[in-house]
This record gives sequence, structure tokens and C-alpha cells, in this order.
Amino acid sequence: MDDSWKQSVEAGNAAFSEGRIEEAEIIFLKAVEAAEKFAQDDPRLALSLNNLAAVLHTGKKLTLAEPLYKRSLDIKLRIHGNEPHADIALNLHNLAVLYGARHMFPIAEEYLKQALAMKEALYGTDSRELLGSLRYYAALLKVMKRPLDGHLIEARIAQILKSDPDETPSQAQDKDGQGR
Repeated sequence: MDDSWKQSVEAGNAAFSEGRIEEAEIIFLKAVEAAEKFAQDDPRLALSLNNLAAVLHTGKKLTLAEPLYKRSLDIKLRIHGNEPHADIALNLHNLAVLYGARHMFPIAEEYLKQALAMKEALYGTDSRELLGSLRYYAALLKVMKRPLDGHLIEARIAQILKSDPDETPSQAQDKDGQGR
């Protein structure tokens, strides 16, 4: 069963990275079905739910993606507790982007603040690991008619880039600011 799950995840990742969104959705759904047979707090289930949510999110199926992101986050919180963890920060960031896409800006901002706080605890306040979330936050603040706050975030981004221009963040962000 683990092999079936792993093959589904690998095939889903390949389809997603090649832009075959509908195919990735079907494959990641199979990965979720396989992962449902593991323990209810298994990280493979959390990963599968997040992957399927990301594909649905990319395909603009936002109301379908939301409960999957939340369920994935719940599992990760049960696994890791209150300790900062990169997987939890990723889920929080993805929920922020999803709520931003749904024009639920105050909710998006709250999730983004949580993601940033967790990333700061993990990587420090001047880490390039913060850039994806900070860039999204600056854009969100402008949409929320708070350009001054957005400019402050942009100044922070510039300072981070200036402090270590050669370092690259390990977590990729897609064009919408969503991570996987």
C-alpha cells in the first residue's frame, strides 16, 4: 500500500509540475484514498490532503480546497503540537493565499501572520525563507487598501535581500504565492 501511495504522489507531482492539473487532481485523489488507510495522524495523509488541496486551489476550486487544507493542518498540528514546523507554516501560508483568492482578506491576513510568525521562529527574522510569505503579505495589504503597511513589508523584503543576496529559499512559491 505504501508503494501505491508513493507512486501516486510521485505521479501527481509530475503531472502538477507539467501543468496537467486535471490529471494531477485525479492522481492526488488516489493518493488521499491510499493514505486514508494509514493511521489518522499519519504525515502521509496530511501531505496527500495538502497536495490535493493545492491542485484544486490552482484549478480555482477554492471551496473544495479549503477543507482539505484545514484537515491537513489539523493533522500536522496533532503531530507537531505547538512547536514551530515548516509543514505547518506551509499550510498556514496556503490557507492565507486561498482566503485572499476568495476575497476574505482579514482571514487571509490572520493565517499569513501565523505563517510568518512560525517561519520567523524556525528561520529567524531576516531569513530568505520568509520572502514568499512577505511578498504575498505586501500584495495583500495593498489590496486591503493599506499601501503604507505594504510598503513597510516591501522595505523588509529589500533588507532581507540586501543582507544575503546569494542565499536561495528552499520552499518554492508558485506565481500565485501558493506553496506545495
